[in-house]
Amino acid sequence: MGIHRKLTAIMFTDVQGYTAIMHEDEQRALTLRSRHRKLFNELTEKHRGTVVQYFGDGTLTVFDSALDAVECALELQKAFRQAPVIPVRIGIHMGDIVLSEDDIMGDAVNVASRIESVGVPGSVFFSDHVNDQLRSHKKFETRFLDVFRFKNVKEPVPVYALVDDQLVVPDRKAYVKTKSHSNVKGIGNRFSNNRKMLQWGGVLVLALCILAGLYFTLAKKELPIADDALLRSIAVLPVQNLTGISENDVLCETITDDLIGQLSDGVGMIKVVPKSLIQDYLDQGEPLQKMAATLNVGYILEGALHHSDSLYNLDLRLADAMERMYLWSERYDHVSGANVATMLQSQASGAIASELNAHYRDREKSSAQNLAMDNKNVNELLARADALTDKMDKESMYQAMPLYQKVIQLEPNRAEGYMGLARIYTIGGMIWGFFKQEESRTRAADYLEKSIALKPTLEASQYLLVSKFFFEHDFEYSEEHLSLVAILPPFPDGAFYSVYNNMLGRFDESIHYAENYIDRFPDAGNGFAQMIRAYFLVGDWAKADSLMNRCDSRFKHDLFYTRDVAMVHLNMGNMESFMEMNNILKTNFLDNAAVHLYYDAIEMYYKEENPSKIQEKLNLLEDQYNMGMSGSPAWFLAMYHFYIKDDETGFQWLQKSFDRKDVEMLWLKTEYILQRFKKAQDPRYTKLYNQMHWPE
Repeated sequence: MGIHRKLTAIMFTDVQGYTAIMHEDEQRALTLRSRHRKLFNELTEKHRGTVVQYFGDGTLTVFDSALDAVECALELQKAFRQAPVIPVRIGIHMGDIVLSEDDIMGDAVNVASRIESVGVPGSVFFSDHVNDQLRSHKKFETRFLDVFRFKNVKEPVPVYALVDDQLVVPDRKAYVKTKSHSNVKGIGNRFSNNRKMLQWGGVLVLALCILAGLYFTLAKKELPIADDALLRSIAVLPVQNLTGISENDVLCETITDDLIGQLSDGVGMIKVVPKSLIQDYLDQGEPLQKMAATLNVGYILEGALHHSDSLYNLDLRLADAMERMYLWSERYDHVSGANVATMLQSQASGAIASELNAHYRDREKSSAQNLAMDNKNVNELLARADALTDKMDKESMYQAMPLYQKVIQLEPNRAEGYMGLARIYTIGGMIWGFFKQEESRTRAADYLEKSIALKPTLEASQYLLVSKFFFEHDFEYSEEHLSLVAILPPFPDGAFYSVYNNMLGRFDESIHYAENYIDRFPDAGNGFAQMIRAYFLVGDWAKADSLMNRCDSRFKHDLFYTRDVAMVHLNMGNMESFMEMNNILKTNFLDNAAVHLYYDAIEMYYKEENPSKIQEKLNLLEDQYNMGMSGSPAWFLAMYHFYIKDDETGFQWLQKSFDRKDVEMLWLKTEYILQRFKKAQDPRYTKLYNQMHWPE
């Protein structure tokens, strides 16, 4: 077929909330997906469309005409309304694309995808190009919604909705509440909901009381005058909907908008950054520090809405915008009653006022001390130590450790020295086994505690979550804190949130976080590795193989990528590719990590080499286990014996891995080699599975 250009109508669809449905009722999710696929295939064929790609619960389809695409979309939404209802967003754009044998490319594809992302379940959204094609067809009625500036799209895109009795048709005034929304790079659903507003009056009063407390603190002028402009400015980030209930998107939007509106109108001494400007920075993936510096913002307020049983919770956290250090955080349960305003005022505003005053007193003292100190040597030490740690090999990390210790000696109240050591003991121990497991766990926790006490940064919060999850298997802490930390920009040591969801079998979420990580760190291989692993584990081997074909050569010297993708090649039976990656690991990374010894043993077994040579590798793994080393040697001994079908020995080592709380034991739920035991409900596997106490 070759490659050629073509003017085409592109349609993207996506089932909203599919991941949440999967978590709540897997059978219902599979039923919906099967019904969605059946209807989609039938109606796409009927309207002369071509399915280019299925991805998870979404689709990409092309049509020769915009009319065919819109008629297909309308009939799809009518069918999806029938029980069981399937909540689908649809976005359509008409433009020039590049066609190859197995893919389509071009700006038009990106535009169609972006239109779908701002869509509403039950609606059909499309661009002005599509709307122009419908003008001569009187049977179609359309409604203008707004002009969007989408990420990676140069020109603003007017977006319209198809009007029909059987479609959800947003009211423009409800969908776009103010003119300031006209230039955002993607906005969610906005509908009025008076009943929910009355129900949530207490939460809104709470949030306003918190910010009122901030206002009164600033108005007292107890803080440094030089920082007055910064101290009187705040950015309210969009409240995150973490309830798993898509209808609460509206509630979160409403809470955010009302906070901004009330602050702007009622607390004139505080500059409130327009929401459109904040959304621009969030959609561009820019660090919040950059936003704060450019917009002259002193504070950032973050919020997240949760739901447990019949109770709603609102988490709020106030941060120093430039330092990204948390000054105050609290979780509030939904409350109601005649005295709600008084009660929340006493709970919230007093707390935040106290925290701000304490924070700035400490800042003044710290500033005075720093004026008398030359930080040049310490900053140079930190830069050298960080550069060494970033290499992620044993020799470099051991060289970095005394540099961090020197930083602590020179400036014991500086958090970065402790954070650097926490990072080494977490990553070096957790993944590569450079230290004994108990030493890794306790020292990482100790240094993190000291770092957080001095400066509770985003990085420290994220590493605390990593440590709790990997070292302690603390699912309760992880689930509670992931929802807050994961909404923040990812940290560059790894696509942790993607790994986390791969381990728990939440593959759609894993792909989402991998994409988010890749957007911010496109030259790091770990995001691609986790996306590949997610596609492989969910059973989409073609997508995994396609990604590996594109990425293997690009990231062949990336330690994280080669480590994880070698595992995928092995389990898919791509032995030549697996051995090529293992050779790269042996050539470039000489640390004898447990995973590397495992790969060597597998390769030697595959090549039918001398059993005594294989046993040497297994003996090294067993020595690491007996010495109490981290890096999960018991797990990899178990995996080797399962690979060669010595299941009895495999389960003996798997039990030891469980007893030791190996990091890799967290793969028990989704590890490919173990799926035969899971499907057969092998009692040995089931016993260990149940003892892990997985989160819901």
